[in-house]
Amino acid sequence: MTNRTVEKILTKHENYRSWQAGDFGNKLRAWTSLEAWRESGFSGLVVLRVLRAGGGGPTVYNLRPEDVDYAAELWIASGIPKDCIMVNEAAPDKLAILQGEYANTAYGVADYFLYTRTRAYMHVALAAKKAVATGLMARLLVRQAMTPASYEDWCGLIARYPGHVLEVSIYDRCLGDLQHRNALVWEVRRY
Repeated sequence: MTNRTVEKILTKHENYRSWQAGDFGNKLRAWTSLEAWRESGFSGLVVLRVLRAGGGGPTVYNLRPEDVDYAAELWIASGIPKDCIMVNEAAPDKLAILQGEYANTAYGVADYFLYTRTRAYMHVALAAKKAVATGLMARLLVRQAMTPASYEDWCGLIARYPGHVLEVSIYDRCLGDLQHRNALVWEVRRY
């Protein structure tokens, strides 16, 4: 993780900027343009995402490389500027063992975790089956699922972003750009 000081993340745009800067720790590969993705030679499944100045936009998950240009051209034809399109390595959703939205404080409760163990894209998984844990139980769920390195990063984020919601996925194996980590924090928000 970088040592960038951020007290609050109040917009989706700031969240993505912080995520790309490495402020949330471990992450999958991401390219800020279609050209950068092509030059990388990455051949796995990807996510095509629109990032506008005010925040997020449409997203298409699990695209095969040969389908990226077609999807991007549809967006461009609909008026989305090409420089607002980014490409991310797709997450291995079927390997997720625990994921959800963790709030330092929500509804007056410390450590509130809306979570799922369903192995699918997070929003689909949470819609299919979700549960809530609070306090010590929330902390233990996360601790038991994470590797020691991921948990150390996690504790740093919790301390650094009090009062924020952290969107996290934890996998049954290590992945991402940092060694010995099995967790990815997708979003940190207070908006």
